[in-house]
Amino acid sequence: MGAERPVSSLLAEGWDANAEAWIEWTRGGLDSYRDHKLAFLPLIPPPGRLTVDVGAGEGRVGRELQARGHRVLAVDRSLTMSRSAATHPEEPVPAVVADAVNLPLPDEVADCVVAFMSLHDIDDVVPAIAEIGRILAVDGTLVMAIVHPLSSAGSFDRDAVGPAFPFIIRDAYTEARHYTTTRTRDGLSMTYHGVHRPLSAYTEALADAGLVIERLREHATDDPASKWSRIPLFLHIVASRRSAR
Repeated sequence: MGAERPVSSLLAEGWDANAEAWIEWTRGGLDSYRDHKLAFLPLIPPPGRLTVDVGAGEGRVGRELQARGHRVLAVDRSLTMSRSAATHPEEPVPAVVADAVNLPLPDEVADCVVAFMSLHDIDDVVPAIAEIGRILAVDGTLVMAIVHPLSSAGSFDRDAVGPAFPFIIRDAYTEARHYTTTRTRDGLSMTYHGVHRPLSAYTEALADAGLVIERLREHATDDPASKWSRIPLFLHIVASRRSAR
């Protein structure tokens, strides 16, 4: 197993504090999963020995993969989230409480790791990706989705006049910074805690972990009337461990 490491916990504490709201939000179909799962799920390879879902939350991706024949282990730092995944009334997913920088698994045990919309919500992303590389077997695959770094770098100017709102980046794209976003839909409210990082923060961490990028896809809406058809909201990456490290 990986060595114990001190970790910061700003994002983890924010998500754990909102865990109950997240479960209600997600199971009400209000999170981003509905927007890009049809683009994300086909990137995941066929079932093998073990698929580890890192930052699994309440288990929505794990349930999909389990239904497709994957032997899934969900991992989340939040006890509330992990318990929710493991006790789902219809489709429970085996789950453990663990930090992404210290996964409770031996080396090279997984042939697939999924990190759906979680790595930008993890305080220490570089050691987390290193841990993913450690538990992946040779020829194993990481399939990840994050908020697109361009999207997290700026925002549309809501005060602009005209059909095409300009997208403004007020702070440095190249500098990491924490952010919170609160959304309200259907009488529910959810606060997201994340960190903006430039794309190179992820690509360098993947390279240092011995992972080779196979696909990189920018996901924007297909609706030409939406402003989000001009700026991609999400980024999907498939990376493989091609040789022993």
